Amino acid sequence: MTPAGARLEARRLRRELWPTLDNVVERAVRARLAEVDLAGPWVPLTEEEAEVASMAGRGVGNKNYPGTLVVRAYDLPVSLIEQLRTTAVRVSEQPLEELHELGLTYNSLDYTKEEQEAREEIVARIYSAPRIVRQALERYGPWPREEHPPSDRTLG
Repeated sequence: MTPAGARLEARRLRRELWPTLDNVVERAVRARLAEVDLAGPWVPLTEEEAEVASMAGRGVGNKNYPGTLVVRAYDLPVSLIEQLRTTAVRVSEQPLEELHELGLTYNSLDYTKEEQEAREEIVARIYSAPRIVRQALERYGPWPREEHPPSDRTLG
């Protein structure tokens, strides 16, 4: 067999024998959504909420992640995406309301040190869908980070 033929054969076998990256991500996200802090049950999103939740952008909860953000695309079941978005919206409702009430919705250089600290504490309780996926991969992915073992059920 030629080297190219061997690579093709390995690729064919891998698809059948090994989980794809999509499978790994799906399993990890399902495990993270089953943890106590995200498990629900949640009230389904309204049509308008679902539409807003499906939009890409820089929401308040998207930047509260230490580290480099890398854009990835995964093929996940629509039902899992809906569950992920519903969880992100429902878990984040109260903290987002608090930010709005305190006038701390937008990051500003004009905030006092106390306002910045209060904002950071509230933002830490906001879960965007990307944040949940990142946590899922850290905890349940192919190479989970040691500081976030699956038994760790803390927020953040």
